[in-house]
Order: sequence, then C-alpha cells, then structure tokens
Amino acid sequence: MALTDAACRAAKKADKPYKLSDSGGLYLLVETGGSRLWRQAYRFAGKQKTISLGVYPHIGLAAARDARDANKRLLAAGIDPSEKRKVDKQAAAVAHLTTFDRIADDWLEDQRSLTGGLDAPKDQRKKSPETIEKLDWLLSLVRPQLGKLDARTLTTAQIVDALDRIGARGQRDTAHRCRATVSRVLARAARRGAIPVNPLGDTRNGDITIRGAKAVQHHASVTDARDGDRDGDAARRFGKLLRDVRGYHGASQTRLALELLALTGLRPGELRRLRWSWIDADGAEPVVTLPPSLMKMRKSHTVYLSRQAVALLQELRQLTGWTAESAERLAAGADFLFPCQQPRRTVGKDGQPVKRSRYRPLSESAMNSALRRLGYSNSDHVGHGFRSAFSTLANDAHAARADVIETALNHMDEDAVRGTYNDAAYHEQRRRLSQWWADYLDELRGFGRVVKLRA
Repeated sequence: MALTDAACRAAKKADKPYKLSDSGGLYLLVETGGSRLWRQAYRFAGKQKTISLGVYPHIGLAAARDARDANKRLLAAGIDPSEKRKVDKQAAAVAHLTTFDRIADDWLEDQRSLTGGLDAPKDQRKKSPETIEKLDWLLSLVRPQLGKLDARTLTTAQIVDALDRIGARGQRDTAHRCRATVSRVLARAARRGAIPVNPLGDTRNGDITIRGAKAVQHHASVTDARDGDRDGDAARRFGKLLRDVRGYHGASQTRLALELLALTGLRPGELRRLRWSWIDADGAEPVVTLPPSLMKMRKSHTVYLSRQAVALLQELRQLTGWTAESAERLAAGADFLFPCQQPRRTVGKDGQPVKRSRYRPLSESAMNSALRRLGYSNSDHVGHGFRSAFSTLANDAHAARADVIETALNHMDEDAVRGTYNDAAYHEQRRRLSQWWADYLDELRGFGRVVKLRA
C-alpha cells in the first residue's frame, strides 16, 4: 500500500526502528529517537544496496518519489546511484579549484593540516612552519606565470617555460626543487578530480631540461685547493676570513651568526633556525640538541659547545635581551636565537596579503650577503663553506678519526660510530674535537699563521 503524507506525519518513534514502505523500493525509516529518514532499496550488479534520500519533513513525500524515480532512470541506464552521488560530491568539492593559484593554496592548506609522526608515510608527516614557508616560497616563483591559468588545461610546456625563467636567473637547483613541488600539487589535484591529469606525470629532473646556468654542486670555501697552494695556505686563508668576520661592521647578530657557524659546523639553515629552548649552555657539558624535524636525516643531533661558543651565546643574550621568562610571554615559536630583524611585510608586491609567519628566523641570504660585503664572492666562500673548512682542516690535522669528524657534521649515522666506540668514548671524542676546533680557530684568527696542533 502506497504511503500518504498523513501517515508520514503521524509516524511516531518506537522502541525499535521500523519502516513505512511506499513503492519502487522507497520507504520511510523511523528511528528510536524520532527521526524520519527517506531510504530507497535497490539492486545493482546482483547486490542489494540502499541509498539515502533525505529527512522528512524537509523532503516531502512527493520530492522523495521524484528522487526515487530519478534513481530508477539511472539504474535503467546501468548507473549505480550511490556511486554517482559520490562522484558528484567529489566534483562539487573541487569545483572551485579552477586555477593553479587555487589548487596550490588548497595543497598548502592540506600540508599544514598533516599530523603524522616520523613513522608515518612521508606524504603524511607533519610539516614544520619553516618547511611550509619554503614550499609556499617555491610555489610563489611560478605563480606569476601559472597562477591565473586554468589548471584543467595546463600543459607541460607552460610549466617548463615558468621553470626556465627560474633557471635563466642561475637558480637551476631551485628550479628543479620547484618542479618537484609543482608536480606534487598537480598530482594531488588529479587524484581529487580537479584536473584530468598531472601534466608533469612521472617526470624527474633528468626528463625536463631547464635552461640556465649549470647548478653549483659544490659549496665554495676558502680552504678549497688552489693552483700553487703550499702547505698551510688553505688554513691561512681561513684565518684571514675569521679575522674579517670578527671585524664585520654590519649587524652584530649577523656577525655572531657567522662566528657560531664557523665554531659549530652547523648548516646555515640549521643555525639560523636555532631556538634557545634547544640549548643547554649552563650545564657541565654545554650542548645544542637539534630536533629530528630540523635534520636532513630526520634524527636528532647533538652539537657539543666549546668555551668560545658559550661565550658567543652569552654575548648574543646580552645583545638581544633574551631570557627564558620573556620568551614565555611571547607567542609560540618566537625564541629564535637569530630572529629576522626586518619588519614583516603584510602586503606583497602583487597587492595580496602575505601569509608569512609573524615570527621568522634570520633570512637565508643574510649570512651570504655579509660575506659578499666582506669581499668574498659566491665562488670564494659561502655560509655552507664553513662546514667544508671544518672537514678539511680537522682531517688534515688528524684532530680525530675521520668518521668522528663526519659524525660531528651529521654526515654519518651515529649508530655506525657507536659500533666502533663505546658510548662514553664516542661522546668524549666529539666533545674534545669541538674544543680543539675552537682553540685552533683562535690560533688562526689571532696570529694569521698556521700552528701545527696534535689531536
């Protein structure tokens, strides 16, 4: 017997859910809480299935029958109504993702929402604010050319042209990193159905030729071998660099950053993002403990601090006025050793709001720019070159075993070194190496000559 609207209105809740059937598989499900829900039962590919048609009385009897009939027409055409609804819902969710700018912004929001730990798949791990900022910056390099284009018709040629512009500026490595990021954005958009296919597909760096200057594979250091070098010339050049840094007349924080870079052997990106909460400079064994999220190997790393490094940190504290008490009153993430000194831009050159964090570390270019002002070009010495100098000079002087030196630079898995030394000896070797290096730099800086030191 067909349902009537009066019967639907009169349906009351009971101890158990019950159905009021209409025809063509349509029925009203009355739940124990009193909710009245339209459902349609049907068979597709030999399987019994059910689809929801809405809530009564928001959806009346006539509207429910219209929905039932529409589903029956789909079934007659060989289409599963439930699957079509899923496809339509997915299409509606990405309907606004029409331009590259929109799918890039949507991808960045997805990256910010990730919560997975280090044991999760790489594409599900939580990203640090610094990583999100770097990804945003990489995408900003191609937005002027790609941002307003229809993402559904975007071609490989258009993307490569945008990447070529980056390579033409001599930033070939940046162009390749940008390519990888753009490909991730487009791959996710394709999976969600926002675009028909990822134009970059499975391409890799070698599959796309990016015109421009050849990528620099080596980080220049004044200790690099030169024609006509005699014994000790590399160390003498490094000593002059140290004296030039000590006499730097620019920002004091930048000078301290360069000196700490030389003493610790940290990567420039690691040093500029150091936080006071990672440093124990007042204990019997002063150390910096870098968290896994900052490290290339995704493992925590300990840096032993020499007396000279501790003194520089004390000078930095006095310069910035930083205390643990004041940091607690600041917003989270504001305890950088080297905070950015430039005022935060709130509006970009394109007139759009800038999404960069209010609290940022020293810029990537600050230390290299200081070296340029001191007269050292990119081919003479860069910030990363202090690590090369540490490795070269410490190995030349046999200050410690080569694997201990490389571990101090976080080039080796520390477990491999522990296989050679017991744990106490391993830490002692690195602590002694750190102090030896600081003393050696004092000799080079103070006298401008090479002093043969034994390990």
